[in-house]
Amino acid sequence: MNRSRSGAEFAKLLAGTLGQELDNAGLVAEMWDVCERERKTSAFNELAMYAKSFQKIAKLLSTDKLNEETRAKVSDELEACVTAFASLAENILSALPDDRKDELGINLILPTPGSYRNLKGLLNDFIRVKDFLLVERDGGLRD
Repeated sequence: MNRSRSGAEFAKLLAGTLGQELDNAGLVAEMWDVCERERKTSAFNELAMYAKSFQKIAKLLSTDKLNEETRAKVSDELEACVTAFASLAENILSALPDDRKDELGINLILPTPGSYRNLKGLLNDFIRVKDFLLVERDGGLRD
Protein backbone atom coordinates (compact mmCIF):
# COMPACT_ATOMS: atom_id res chain seq x y z
CA MET A 1 0.00 0.00 0.00
CA ASN A 2 1.36 3.38 -1.00
CA ARG A 3 1.11 5.53 2.12
CA SER A 4 2.92 8.48 0.55
CA ARG A 5 -0.23 9.73 -1.18
CA SER A 6 -2.40 12.43 0.33
CA GLY A 7 -5.87 11.78 1.67
CA ALA A 8 -7.43 13.49 -1.34
CA GLU A 9 -5.37 11.29 -3.68
CA PHE A 10 -6.40 8.23 -1.68
CA ALA A 11 -10.11 9.10 -1.93
CA LYS A 12 -9.80 9.77 -5.67
CA LEU A 13 -7.95 6.50 -6.30
CA LEU A 14 -10.51 4.59 -4.22
CA ALA A 15 -13.40 6.08 -6.21
CA GLY A 16 -11.67 5.31 -9.49
CA THR A 17 -10.83 1.75 -8.48
CA LEU A 18 -14.23 0.86 -7.04
CA GLY A 19 -16.22 3.00 -9.45
CA GLN A 20 -18.06 4.62 -6.57
CA GLU A 21 -17.53 7.92 -4.78
CA LEU A 22 -17.43 8.08 -1.00
CA ASP A 23 -20.28 10.00 0.62
CA ASN A 24 -17.79 11.60 3.03
CA ALA A 25 -14.72 11.69 0.81
CA GLY A 26 -13.40 14.88 2.39
CA LEU A 27 -13.68 13.50 5.91
CA VAL A 28 -12.10 10.17 4.96
CA ALA A 29 -9.27 12.08 3.28
CA GLU A 30 -8.88 14.26 6.38
CA MET A 31 -8.74 11.16 8.60
CA TRP A 32 -6.16 9.57 6.26
CA ASP A 33 -4.01 12.69 6.51
CA VAL A 34 -4.29 12.77 10.32
CA CYS A 35 -3.30 9.12 10.55
CA GLU A 36 -0.32 9.74 8.28
CA ARG A 37 0.80 12.82 10.20
CA GLU A 38 0.30 11.24 13.63
CA ARG A 39 1.82 7.91 12.58
CA LYS A 40 -1.45 6.12 13.29
CA THR A 41 -1.84 4.34 9.97
CA SER A 42 -2.94 1.16 11.72
CA ALA A 43 -5.85 3.11 13.24
CA PHE A 44 -7.12 3.95 9.74
CA ASN A 45 -7.00 0.26 8.82
CA GLU A 46 -8.78 -0.63 12.07
CA LEU A 47 -11.63 1.73 11.18
CA ALA A 48 -12.03 -0.17 7.92
CA MET A 49 -11.93 -3.48 9.77
CA TYR A 50 -14.62 -2.37 12.24
CA ALA A 51 -16.77 -1.12 9.37
CA LYS A 52 -16.49 -4.41 7.49
CA SER A 53 -17.30 -6.29 10.71
CA PHE A 54 -20.35 -4.05 11.13
CA GLN A 55 -21.47 -4.96 7.62
CA LYS A 56 -21.09 -8.69 8.24
CA ILE A 57 -22.84 -8.60 11.63
CA ALA A 58 -25.71 -6.51 10.24
CA LYS A 59 -26.12 -9.00 7.40
CA LEU A 60 -26.25 -11.85 9.90
CA LEU A 61 -28.89 -10.00 11.91
CA SER A 62 -31.03 -9.59 8.81
CA THR A 63 -31.51 -13.34 8.47
CA ASP A 64 -34.38 -15.27 10.03
CA LYS A 65 -32.09 -18.11 11.08
CA LEU A 66 -31.18 -16.73 14.53
CA ASN A 67 -32.98 -17.67 17.69
CA GLU A 68 -33.73 -14.91 20.21
CA GLU A 69 -30.71 -15.64 22.42
CA THR A 70 -28.31 -15.63 19.47
CA ARG A 71 -29.97 -12.53 18.01
CA ALA A 72 -29.43 -10.71 21.34
CA LYS A 73 -25.74 -11.68 21.41
CA VAL A 74 -25.22 -10.66 17.80
CA SER A 75 -27.01 -7.35 18.47
CA ASP A 76 -24.62 -6.74 21.36
CA GLU A 77 -21.69 -7.45 19.03
CA LEU A 78 -23.09 -4.98 16.51
CA GLU A 79 -23.41 -2.30 19.18
CA ALA A 80 -19.86 -3.00 20.39
CA CYS A 81 -18.58 -2.70 16.83
CA VAL A 82 -20.25 0.69 16.35
CA THR A 83 -18.93 1.87 19.72
CA ALA A 84 -15.38 0.78 18.88
CA PHE A 85 -15.59 2.46 15.46
CA ALA A 86 -16.89 5.71 16.98
CA SER A 87 -14.27 5.67 19.73
CA LEU A 88 -11.43 5.13 17.28
CA ALA A 89 -12.79 7.81 14.94
CA GLU A 90 -13.01 10.21 17.87
CA ASN A 91 -9.41 9.40 18.78
CA ILE A 92 -8.24 10.15 15.24
CA LEU A 93 -10.31 13.33 15.02
CA SER A 94 -8.86 14.56 18.32
CA ALA A 95 -5.72 15.55 16.41
CA LEU A 96 -7.65 18.13 14.37
CA PRO A 97 -7.88 21.82 15.28
CA ASP A 98 -10.40 22.47 18.06
CA ASP A 99 -13.07 24.08 15.87
CA ARG A 100 -13.05 21.20 13.35
CA LYS A 101 -12.84 18.61 16.12
CA ASP A 102 -15.86 20.17 17.88
CA GLU A 103 -17.87 20.31 14.65
CA LEU A 104 -17.20 16.65 13.88
CA GLY A 105 -17.86 15.63 17.48
CA ILE A 106 -21.30 17.19 17.31
CA ASN A 107 -22.03 15.74 13.87
CA LEU A 108 -20.64 12.24 14.47
CA ILE A 109 -19.90 11.35 18.06
CA LEU A 110 -22.50 12.93 20.36
CA PRO A 111 -25.49 10.57 20.57
CA THR A 112 -28.25 12.18 18.50
CA PRO A 113 -30.35 10.75 15.66
CA GLY A 114 -28.48 12.99 13.21
CA SER A 115 -25.05 12.03 14.48
CA TYR A 116 -25.89 8.32 14.31
CA ARG A 117 -27.04 8.76 10.69
CA ASN A 118 -23.78 10.60 9.92
CA LEU A 119 -21.72 7.95 11.72
CA LYS A 120 -23.52 5.23 9.75
CA GLY A 121 -22.61 7.09 6.55
CA LEU A 122 -18.98 7.16 7.64
CA LEU A 123 -19.18 3.44 8.48
CA ASN A 124 -20.46 2.78 4.96
CA ASP A 125 -17.57 4.77 3.52
CA PHE A 126 -15.09 2.74 5.55
CA ILE A 127 -16.69 -0.46 4.24
CA ARG A 128 -15.66 0.83 0.81
CA VAL A 129 -12.23 1.71 2.20
CA LYS A 130 -11.82 -1.88 3.36
CA ASP A 131 -12.97 -3.17 -0.04
CA PHE A 132 -10.41 -0.89 -1.70
CA LEU A 133 -7.62 -1.96 0.65
CA LEU A 134 -8.37 -5.60 -0.16
CA VAL A 135 -8.37 -4.88 -3.91
CA GLU A 136 -5.09 -3.00 -3.59
CA ARG A 137 -3.55 -5.78 -1.50
CA ASP A 138 -4.67 -8.44 -3.98
CA GLY A 139 -3.37 -6.54 -6.99
CA GLY A 140 -6.52 -5.16 -8.59
CA LEU A 141 -10.09 -5.94 -9.51
CA ARG A 142 -10.86 -9.24 -11.14
CA ASP A 143 -13.51 -9.75 -13.82
